[in-house]
Amino acid sequence: MGIYLVDISADSWAQDEVSYGIGSLLDRALAERGVGPYAGSSREVPPEESFEEKMSPELDGFSELCDRHGARDVLDAALFVPAVFDGLITLPVGNAYDEESTRVVSAHRLLDMVAPMAAEIGLLADLPRGPLALSTSIEDPVTFYVAVYRQAAAHALRHGCPMGYI
Repeated sequence: MGIYLVDISADSWAQDEVSYGIGSLLDRALAERGVGPYAGSSREVPPEESFEEKMSPELDGFSELCDRHGARDVLDAALFVPAVFDGLITLPVGNAYDEESTRVVSAHRLLDMVAPMAAEIGLLADLPRGPLALSTSIEDPVTFYVAVYRQAAAHALRHGCPMGYI
């Protein structure tokens, strides 16, 4: 049990199985910003390269770090997509955290927001990858969350897939 941050497969995104109908709403919001539609990933992520992390450690220290770096959007977003846009997009559909709306942030921007936090805490450049790799290898909650969000953004960009909570 608990909440997991996972990559959303191409099939799931196309069928709106995990995204709760977000695809078409996101495309409209992107169009309003002059950005082309996000089609989802064109390929499946191999199982051994998939991303899944259980979001269970205490968030207080990480929340304070986000506030110090002006990166509150990291905590406010529930969906990260590899499309370039500024700010948060709020969509009128629920998710695992919020029954009313889903806030979306660009994976490019997420990576940019997390980079100074990673530098501040001295996060190693090379971290383990794969399902639950960070959950099983990092004990400090602040380090864990910085690593999770950096790896999630990099994964989304590398594979062209959205990331969300289930």
